[in-house]
Amino acid sequence: MTDKTTSAFGEVEVTRVHEWSDHLFSRPELLPDSGREEWEAEKGWLEPVFWSAESEDAWLGSQSVLVRSGGTSLVDTGIGNGKPRPGVPPFDHLDTGYLTNLAALGVRPEDVDLVVCTHLHPDRIGWNTVLEGAEWRPTFPNAVHLLPKADFDLLSGMAKSGDAPDPLGYVSTFLDSVAPVVEHAKTQLWDGDEHVIDDAVRLVAVPGHSPGAAAVTISSGGDRALLAGDLVHHPMQILDPKQRNALDADAAARSRIRMLGWAAEHSAPVFGGHFHGGRGARISAAGGGFRIDSWTTV
Repeated sequence: MTDKTTSAFGEVEVTRVHEWSDHLFSRPELLPDSGREEWEAEKGWLEPVFWSAESEDAWLGSQSVLVRSGGTSLVDTGIGNGKPRPGVPPFDHLDTGYLTNLAALGVRPEDVDLVVCTHLHPDRIGWNTVLEGAEWRPTFPNAVHLLPKADFDLLSGMAKSGDAPDPLGYVSTFLDSVAPVVEHAKTQLWDGDEHVIDDAVRLVAVPGHSPGAAAVTISSGGDRALLAGDLVHHPMQILDPKQRNALDADAAARSRIRMLGWAAEHSAPVFGGHFHGGRGARISAAGGGFRIDSWTTV
């Protein structure tokens, strides 16, 4: 499966690189505080793209976003092939055509200048490395890998201690998808409220889903876009940004409200990191949350 749709925001081109999609969680597993009646009220647009009312499964996708703004950047690198992920069975030793999909967009691994990891969870960093013989080596050998320092410090500390509970495999993922990049490629740790990538593209801190979680804002030629990463797992969190993902800390809702407010103010489509099919929502403020006015895709 390849994507041919490219959206332009001013002089910045944005294209989705598909990796995987499936029913990974049920509604209550994904957003544990949400009620079925809230989803039933939105059934007209939720089905069949985002939710199955019959099974209660929520559709999610895994994808990168290719950003061409001067250089060639990849925002998040998905799950990866052949990675041992027993704690999340659908991700365990996955085998997809991700690199073929990237090649169909005219990009070879050596062409990527920058890899942006919005946070260091297993579904955001997997294609940082590929298996060469018995070793995990950088997939994008010429790229600078931009990593959130707060996540890096937490996971490197857990890896060194070796005794912290790790049911979701964060440490093993760090060891096979981050440590080899630090050793064999170029990395840059960032912290603070934001990090400027270039005149049009910035990383903005959105702590909550992880300590170092970030979103990417694009501002060029009067156009705006928000690559939300895991700040918004599912579009239902746009309608009620206080709805937490199962892994969110309390700060995530505050980060969501702040960034969705920015998107609504600037007419910036919101592309959730797991939105099925690379969809982006154009939104406006409505009561205590936001409403979805229209959809677009990358």
